[in-house]
Amino acid sequence: MESNTGPKRVVLRFNVQYEQEEAAINKQFFALFGPEPKNNFYSHLMAPNESSKMHIVLDIYCKSYPRVDNSKIPYEVFKVKKKDEFEFEKLNSSACQYARARCERIKWGTNRSQSEELVGDRALHAGHSPSTFVS
Repeated sequence: MESNTGPKRVVLRFNVQYEQEEAAINKQFFALFGPEPKNNFYSHLMAPNESSKMHIVLDIYCKSYPRVDNSKIPYEVFKVKKKDEFEFEKLNSSACQYARARCERIKWGTNRSQSEELVGDRALHAGHSPSTFVS
């Protein structure tokens, strides 16, 4: 098992114009905030709901901790902007509480939502969960 501080969920909020840059956003996040937990995280790309904002939900150490209580794991939320490179602004605890409530139906470390049938929602593309956030 990798050395880590335990599982956590990180939410990265960014403009829809960067939707094709999920890998670059993730790479820059890990470069700035700690080493990438190789093969031990899952990235959910969340489609926008009538908004210009999208979200990446990172389940950190999801293989080391395959079962977690989503109501108890720590959350971190960042606003992502791009100048020359992607920049990250860590948001406050109320943003984390909001994200926790909005992520309830996203299963930990998988591409499945809690409900097998979500009327009107469909995955943005394979390997990612249905849209959840409204910005």
